[in-house]
Amino acid sequence: DDSLNFFPVPWEGGYPGSDGNGCGASCQEVQEGGCRCETTVSESVAYSAMPSSVEDALANLFIGSTVTLDALTNDYTAETDSATGITIHKKSGGIDADAVFEIDEPLTGRTFLLKNVKSTVSVSGTPFKFRNSPHFVSLVPTMTDVRDAEYETDAILDHYFYRRNTAPFLAIRFIQRFGVSNPTPAFVTAVTDAFRSGEYKTSSESHIFGKGVYGDLEATAAAVLLHPESRSVVLDADPSSGQLREPLMKIISYMRNLEYAPAAPKDENYMVRFETNPGLEDRIGQMAHWYPTVFSFFLPEYVPSGRCTSGGMVSPEAMMIDMPKIIATLNGLYSLSKYGAEDKNNGFFSSSSPIGYLEYSNADATSAIVDDLATLLTAGRLNPENRDTIVAAYDQAVTDNGGDTSKGLDMAQQLIASSAEFHSTNIVKKDTANPDRSSESNSVGGAVTDYKAVVFLMFGGGCDSYNMLVPHSQCVRAGNETDLWEKYIEIRQQVALEQQSLRQINATGSGQDCDIFGIHPELSALQSLYNDGDALFVANAGVLTQPTDKANYRQDTVTNLFAHNTMQEEGKKVDPFEEFAGSGVMGRLTDVLHRNDVRTSAISIDSNTVALVGRPGESPSMNIISRNGLKEFNEDPTTTGEHMREAIESINSATTPDSGFMAETWSANMVQSLASNEELSLALASTISSVPFPDITLAEQLEMIAKLMQTAGTRGIDRDFFYLSTGGFDTHSQMKDNLQSRFMNVNPSIQAFSDELKAQGLWDSVVLVEVSDFARTLTPNSGDGTDHAWGGNYFVIGGQVKGGQIMGKYPSDITDGAPLNVGRGRIIPTTSWDHIWNGISQWVGVTADADLDEVLPNRGNFGDDLFTEADMFKTGGGTRERFLRDSNSD
Repeated sequence: DDSLNFFPVPWEGGYPGSDGNGCGASCQEVQEGGCRCETTVSESVAYSAMPSSVEDALANLFIGSTVTLDALTNDYTAETDSATGITIHKKSGGIDADAVFEIDEPLTGRTFLLKNVKSTVSVSGTPFKFRNSPHFVSLVPTMTDVRDAEYETDAILDHYFYRRNTAPFLAIRFIQRFGVSNPTPAFVTAVTDAFRSGEYKTSSESHIFGKGVYGDLEATAAAVLLHPESRSVVLDADPSSGQLREPLMKIISYMRNLEYAPAAPKDENYMVRFETNPGLEDRIGQMAHWYPTVFSFFLPEYVPSGRCTSGGMVSPEAMMIDMPKIIATLNGLYSLSKYGAEDKNNGFFSSSSPIGYLEYSNADATSAIVDDLATLLTAGRLNPENRDTIVAAYDQAVTDNGGDTSKGLDMAQQLIASSAEFHSTNIVKKDTANPDRSSESNSVGGAVTDYKAVVFLMFGGGCDSYNMLVPHSQCVRAGNETDLWEKYIEIRQQVALEQQSLRQINATGSGQDCDIFGIHPELSALQSLYNDGDALFVANAGVLTQPTDKANYRQDTVTNLFAHNTMQEEGKKVDPFEEFAGSGVMGRLTDVLHRNDVRTSAISIDSNTVALVGRPGESPSMNIISRNGLKEFNEDPTTTGEHMREAIESINSATTPDSGFMAETWSANMVQSLASNEELSLALASTISSVPFPDITLAEQLEMIAKLMQTAGTRGIDRDFFYLSTGGFDTHSQMKDNLQSRFMNVNPSIQAFSDELKAQGLWDSVVLVEVSDFARTLTPNSGDGTDHAWGGNYFVIGGQVKGGQIMGKYPSDITDGAPLNVGRGRIIPTTSWDHIWNGISQWVGVTADADLDEVLPNRGNFGDDLFTEADMFKTGGGTRERFLRDSNSD
């Protein structure tokens, strides 16, 4: 009775409590909501005649036979239906409860032995029933329970492995990793069929790969690599074909194709040692045996800005094509060509002297050398105009270096390493009529007045924010009802925080059920900012398509709920119906402001993000800056710096609309990155921090933002939009300890950031809003962790923030039967991201309804309930009363 384990079942004829039926005479209403009923389990014959099809049989038979196939052969009479291929084994000669169906499933090749029996659970005294009684395993271990747990584990693994979408899902992922980001349906189907059948035949059928077993990876790999779409040279000319190459693969192929060899003879202790501080994972975004999240290095559905967005093309590897990674990749490859494997001029390696060299050599004429390098490094895809540019640069380098042909070879290698043909598997078509590729300048000049900055801080993984903001005391109590603190203790169980450990804040006047709330004990900086009136909390916020309730939330919500990628992306986009596909909420803000002659800048720290992507051509593109600062590009050029830079830009000049999308993504970002790197380096050269920042990644990111804010005048920027993220919040186990560890990093970072901006006189010019994928289940799991949920609590800080309040409505009831609880403490949010961004948009100067509708295309679904500048900021005055929801309107 107290297990509180919930699971869906396929009810027939409704269920107790549905459609106003009440629980029924044989059921008892429970306080948490729902009905506790007496049930009976009965078995009956499933079929009195042969099933009409394999699909029909598998949809109705679920109970496996305990009789083996050998015993069936010896003791039963078998008959096979020629129309369906189903074999029935009869014990007594009839189609009765003793009969066993032998069914071959064509999709997976499995054979099922299923009893001709259906099990039905009926609610006593009612017409309500469902098929197949659930099997419960005791938590007290016995030999039988351990066996049953193993069986259940095998069953769920089989369910995942053999389900219909597993093969196509894996097919797309495999194809993407082996060369084609946007495979055709025919290609996906071929790989799917190979996975399911366990065989792949070559086009001439001269060879069959695989052993004919479902899930055979030999057959799957053969289908990926040998399918015509993988091997056709003709498809290289298709602008939507191919992919951007993975960062680490580019380095390894460069070393292999240019004949890397160790400086000293190999022995058993020899190995190539890449730089570790910072490592390749930070510099180029990828390193062997290291990945940032459970989703690996990049998201398979990532769509970069530019032509890929216009064409609806994904490019997962484009997540690594940003300014610091482009500069680091090129510097490392250049250093390898010029000096060998060492750390000179930002090389990839940790040694102060070369541990190896590229030993490629060629004594042919210049054009033949370039052709050979193009074959090795671009598989012969090098554009003819680019080839001519590299030939000329080779000869120029030889001349500039007194006839030294090795310098010409270095130059040719570096220029090919700069080309889109090296970084992608596309054909490049040059726009010879309009070759100039204009790069956007970050320095637009002019005096800056009323400067403002918005900082978007993502807590990646789903922060358990019901342990960040906790009901404490002076809570409403109706009669003998438990108050909100007691409900918190009851549902959070072993993951609840101790009341005496919480940092108390006064929420009087916020319209909440408690006047005193508690903040996590590690967040002293937030407590101080709240008490100083510079921080507010937004309660029970999250992804919402429209206001909804427990009965309608699934049909009312277009976002795929409880999934990291979809909910985090929607938190960045705030555009559930994709009215401005591929754009993010701050990107659209920059579009609108730029159109109204406000000078804007969009900068992400360390990573790419859709949050800062606007509509193509509307406003300056996003820049990405490393928290470690900017590195000089090509510090020691092989030839005169201007000559080499001109050659690099010529190789990556403008292309025609039918040029490869992936190649264009590289070139556009590379040219922009070189220009931005120079301008931002100059702007940051004179900045210093007034307060010490701790040696924490989040603190380093915030310090870089503080420095960039100092340069607003130099850059001529009126509105800065920044994005940064910190991970580790996916606390499926040991939530309390792991959350404490994360907050121990957050707190000193926030403290240093606020102290620095106050010292610089910029605290009143910034608002920082914290966002996460979702909150987590209020009830813990068996590993003392919490799982994916929905609505959560978030903070907003800044000198002009109208702090000392909790906006939105903290749920009045968080128990299992609460109106907002859809299971295990997954709370439906009552405040949307639109509410928060509406107020922030107004604060930065977007006030016209038409402009706000562009920034927040879905805001109309929330009527007059949206937060305004007056509600969120001191500059707006006003009152917050109308944003406080009735707890029972949830």
